[in-house]
Amino acid sequence: MVGSELNLLSDEINWRDEGCEVFQACLSCPLPRCVEEEPRGQQQLRLTARNKRMVELRQSGKSVRGIAGLFGVSRRTVERALKNQNDNAKIKKFRGYF
Repeated sequence: MVGSELNLLSDEINWRDEGCEVFQACLSCPLPRCVEEEPRGQQQLRLTARNKRMVELRQSGKSVRGIAGLFGVSRRTVERALKNQNDNAKIKKFRGYF
């Protein structure tokens, strides 16, 4: 019977914690919420990491044009990423007053 097979308790299921491309094991993942549950979660995580790296490169003295060449994007994309990171930092600093 198909219906009775679906009523298994979690202890009765042989479940392997294989994780995802972000982290190798779900049960020890450091993220507060699974990227699989968020709309475009993995894409957002990759873009956030890319933008953070762009900011780091810019702070170390790399030119916007050089950063764009490294990532294969336009200069405008790099400028947008740098501006968004700066705006986020200002918001976090502002929230720190409350």
